[in-house]
Amino acid sequence: MSMATGDNQAAPSARRARRRMSWGWLVVVLVAVVLAVVGVVAVLVSNVIATRGYESRVAAGDDVAVLTVPRFGSTYAVPILGGTDGEQLRQGVGWYDGTAAPGELGNFALTGYRFGWGQPFARVDDLRVGDKVIVEAGAKTYTYSIVTGPTVVSATDVSVLAPVPGDIDRAASTSLITLTTSAHILPSPQRVVVVGELTAES
Repeated sequence: MSMATGDNQAAPSARRARRRMSWGWLVVVLVAVVLAVVGVVAVLVSNVIATRGYESRVAAGDDVAVLTVPRFGSTYAVPILGGTDGEQLRQGVGWYDGTAAPGELGNFALTGYRFGWGQPFARVDDLRVGDKVIVEAGAKTYTYSIVTGPTVVSATDVSVLAPVPGDIDRAASTSLITLTTSAHILPSPQRVVVVGELTAES
């Protein structure tokens, strides 16, 4: 008799514990959903702010240059700013300090966000050998053709910024452009790299 009473008391306690656990998981899921929604909204807002800023900066013509990539669409035009800090990358794509200028012998190396803040390099993986990358700098227009399609490297591989990408000991003999971005939309220890060669100047 006493054992039956004990079992009867234990069962409601177990049910209450299970309910508490269920509510706990529900709260965790709801918090995760809210955070995800807030994150998505923040990215969308940053994209709107950045792309509106692109238009005004391109119109003002005060930046290093303007980048256009036909494969990315006829309306794609992104300002190029000197430097690669967050301040520059929130306003366009950044030009790595110490690399060549547009059209100059050597490697004109750029980086941009894959996700958020206009995500100018979200589609770098779509570029193929032969695709055009156009840089308008002042009164000059430089057209590069992709010669090395998307390649994944370590984020610490600075050889991709060398005058000849990937070969730090080789002297430049041509004018190149390198585009770099994160390998994934989340923070990543890898980068995607695309290299083009100057084929026309006007």
